[in-house]
Amino acid sequence: MKLTEKPKSQRTTLAAGRKELQEIVETCEAISERKFNPFFMDVKFGVETLRQYFPHWETFKDHCLDAHTINRLSEVVRLQNTQLKFQSSALYADPDFVKRKVERMSEKRLAEVFLQSWHPITELEQLTNSTVSDALDYWNLLTPIADRWKKRESSRGKDPGTADSETLTGLGIHGKEFGKQLTELWNELRQLYGDRKVPIDYWSFVKGATYNETVQRAYYVSFLVTYGYAKLQPEGEQLTLTPTDQPSEKAVSGAVSFPIPIPRES
Repeated sequence: MKLTEKPKSQRTTLAAGRKELQEIVETCEAISERKFNPFFMDVKFGVETLRQYFPHWETFKDHCLDAHTINRLSEVVRLQNTQLKFQSSALYADPDFVKRKVERMSEKRLAEVFLQSWHPITELEQLTNSTVSDALDYWNLLTPIADRWKKRESSRGKDPGTADSETLTGLGIHGKEFGKQLTELWNELRQLYGDRKVPIDYWSFVKGATYNETVQRAYYVSFLVTYGYAKLQPEGEQLTLTPTDQPSEKAVSGAVSFPIPIPRES
């Protein structure tokens, strides 16, 4: 039980006073040894007991007991202070204090506190008659899809046309002139490859003086690769070209389309 004040009739003699101080010292020692909570000791009651008996002390031993009791009470105060600092840093709240505070709160205030501290981590959703009814109303109020498409303006681009032989020849991609261009480009690639046998950088090879020339050389190279005159190989982020010694002059079987965009700045 917590140490409480005794009736005055029991503290009228020096013997009773010495006994009370000794009990205080023993309680403080137990608290120092972590046997009791520091707040088990009523420090105010201990100080009042010392104040009451101090005028009656007559011997040196009595004064030593008084001083020793003060020292032990000081240690309890230090332990109480340490515990309060720890509890405040850990946001600790005394259960009895919280219980009394909750009991005094109104139902409205309790509900407000609950909503402020409520952080659900899961949510349950399910179909109900109400949600199904709302969904049906939504879809029934929508305009039919056929009517909605009528309101959308659609535009078509120009249909693809055809190019005759003269047009293709004029562009340099048809007839004898086209074959001559391929042969010249193949020989140029073989010459660059030379005796070093080092693959040629694709972009360095197809780059021309103008953008149109670059596009034209890239177009011819695509035929060289398709018909086995050269091999196009990716090496990391780089593309390289390697000429072949004996082209098949037929489209390579199992070939895969490999689109290469040519930026305007090239």
